Amino acid sequence: ESRLVAELAQHDVLTSAKNRRVFDEYLPRLWRQAAEDGRSVAILLVDVDHFKPYNDRYGHQAGDVALRKVAHSLQSCVRRPLDLVARYGGEEFTAILYDTDGGRAESTAEQARKSVERLAIEHRGSRAGSVLTVSIGVAVVSPQAKRTPAGALQLADEALYRAKSQGRNRVEIMDEAEYQLLVTGVFSKEIADTLKQGGGKH
Repeated sequence: ESRLVAELAQHDVLTSAKNRRVFDEYLPRLWRQAAEDGRSVAILLVDVDHFKPYNDRYGHQAGDVALRKVAHSLQSCVRRPLDLVARYGGEEFTAILYDTDGGRAESTAEQARKSVERLAIEHRGSRAGSVLTVSIGVAVVSPQAKRTPAGALQLADEALYRAKSQGRNRVEIMDEAEYQLLVTGVFSKEIADTLKQGGGKH
């Protein structure tokens, strides 16, 4: 019974994905492991496109059902033992991929994007398409002692911002080149403006 309670405490009540607390605890641990093993880590930030208009048009109950379906789609694409999918908050999810290069991370993210699109959940209030879609920002980094997972998470957030600013329903990836431009976990304003104006890799 205590094990069941502990297991339930790790999951988001609505979607059954891991919750934010589990993600916040797991990322630093995997980061340290990757640094010791000389492996890379990919962080995906997934945002459901125009979710507020969806709730406004179809109702919060339909919104809850949609989030559960999105979570299931993401989990079907991220299934390796050390990988993790979690609900990050609201209509945003995150995934951690261990020992993953840029090509594989982008492929996984694109697979997840298509999987959600194939759900064919009607969304007449979206400017990204006629069905519910997601935008995904991906950061692929090699953990180092002088860097923190917070910086990698910020990089994924910048990639997600770029995906949304480039029209949504797309994947954008940032890697070591952009990661080296981070200073104490954030881009300088000039660098951030340049990156946001630039085209993505996908």
